[in-house]
Amino acid sequence: MPSEHPPRLLIVEDDLAILKLEAAILTEAGYAFDAVSTGEDAIRALKKSRYAAVLLDVGLPDTDGFKLADHIRREPELGNPYVIYLTAKADVQSMQTGFTTGGVFYLTKPFTRAKLLDVVKAVAEMG
Repeated sequence: MPSEHPPRLLIVEDDLAILKLEAAILTEAGYAFDAVSTGEDAIRALKKSRYAAVLLDVGLPDTDGFKLADHIRREPELGNPYVIYLTAKADVQSMQTGFTTGGVFYLTKPFTRAKLLDVVKAVAEMG
């Protein structure tokens, strides 16, 4: 369960079914979040608001999630949020790329409610 002031999250997911699942899990657990479906919208959101973490899909319609994470990491004005990958790419090379581009966690789809909340809680505790 999040603390009294849960971290604000940004979900970047273009699959509506996955987005609804993430939103339901996070809402039930008391987390505040915004959701976007493209990399361009993610950059706009990050420039406008501060987020503790970004839950990031790799396969986005307008960009590669790895490139987006690398951009987020290199641009201080985007607030330096933690990146949690949430993707169907489960191969070792993708996981390695996820960590070298700044990811702190790499969750693969399908994911469980418990696993998602464990990771979000761990990131919240990282401060």
